[in-house]
Amino acid sequence: MDVFKEQNVTKLQDSRDTAKKVLTALVAILIASAIFVLTFGSLYMMIGLILAGGVMYGGYYLVTSTYVEYEYIITNGEVDFDKIIAQRSRKRLCTVKLGTATDFGIANDSANTENAETYVVATANDPEQKDYFLRVKHKSLGDTVIYFTPNEEMIELIKQFLPRTLKV
Repeated sequence: MDVFKEQNVTKLQDSRDTAKKVLTALVAILIASAIFVLTFGSLYMMIGLILAGGVMYGGYYLVTSTYVEYEYIITNGEVDFDKIIAQRSRKRLCTVKLGTATDFGIANDSANTENAETYVVATANDPEQKDYFLRVKHKSLGDTVIYFTPNEEMIELIKQFLPRTLKV
């Protein structure tokens, strides 16, 4: 029987994200205003308007880039972790085979997550939800610890594909 399940998790905005958005918007407005004022009434006014508009669009693009979602897709023993930025671009963080897992559990300051070669963080950043970790032997990333925020259904599917020697 084929298994397929996907889950989207929206990363909550923290104070750093809010500060980035405000600072980016202010800088874009200041630069666009300066370009407009410097070119107002001259032969280069049309070019100044186009440049100011480009700066404003760049500021908008950077501000909306702080809206991040993570998608977990489990397909027959493989889990894909994707990062979706502002619903316009998708980046594959990693794909792991659950059969290569060496540890799985609730992510607290556990000794099981120390000394890994690679760390992948794909959590909701929500204190009301539990974050989990999955430690695997990845073919290109080496010893990898993945932090993520699965729901109960996703946890049960992951447990089905973990090695029998792994105590959950």
